[in-house]
Amino acid sequence: MRTIFRKFAVSYTHDEKLAMRRCPPVVRHVCRLICCAAMVAWTGCSGPDNSSQQDAVLIRTDQQTVTQAQFERAFEAARIAYSDDRSVDPQMIENARLRLLNQMTEEVIVDRRAHELGIVLDDTEVEAAIQAIKKDYPEDEFEQMLLESAIPYSLWTERLRVRLLMEKVVDRELVQPVNITAQDIEAYYKAHEEDFAGNDESPPKIDLKHHIVERLRLEKVEAAYPPWMDGLRARYGVEINWELWERSQRPGAGSTGQEKE
Repeated sequence: MRTIFRKFAVSYTHDEKLAMRRCPPVVRHVCRLICCAAMVAWTGCSGPDNSSQQDAVLIRTDQQTVTQAQFERAFEAARIAYSDDRSVDPQMIENARLRLLNQMTEEVIVDRRAHELGIVLDDTEVEAAIQAIKKDYPEDEFEQMLLESAIPYSLWTERLRVRLLMEKVVDRELVQPVNITAQDIEAYYKAHEEDFAGNDESPPKIDLKHHIVERLRLEKVEAAYPPWMDGLRARYGVEINWELWERSQRPGAGSTGQEKE
């Protein structure tokens, strides 16, 4: 992984409301999309019923909860990191909040699956990933980039740890089981033969098979992701408090929980 979460905050773009089902790409692509929002209070996710009336549970699984206050802290941090512009169209904000809700929900689900599978991250794995990222930047430029984006180094490291863990889970559950046959490769090539023929940007013949295999693997994992995630949602009894969510969408509703923290 050689990308820094430069804009890992919620992006304010006009698009349709995201449904709670998404189809992220394979491994790094999956985890980059899911982890692109700052979940500031990730380490504060608690076991069941560890909340107060002022800190109501927004997302619940059989073993974990995310509170409304945690969500609001994450969203505010995402806005700060993304831009200093507070005059954002309300519909953009609503879309961004729904994206973040979806991302946080999927993070909790995959984290729960990691615990169930016994998948853990060693500190050496995290440090190796950090050094691999830093070596692509001149001295001090990496830290300066985080500073300019208002992202604390400790928060960025935690986000990286979450992403690496998710990569391991997705690789174990979705990537490794993929089986690509010679017939699959031949069928893909025939279906896209015109794309490869006479295209100066197409991969050399020696790399063509690898290119097709990677594309097929990507497509198979993309197709497998939604039913896999739906199955985990059902398995862990994932619930979103939509009544609380609707109340939080009202202007000023999100600030109360933060002030009472």
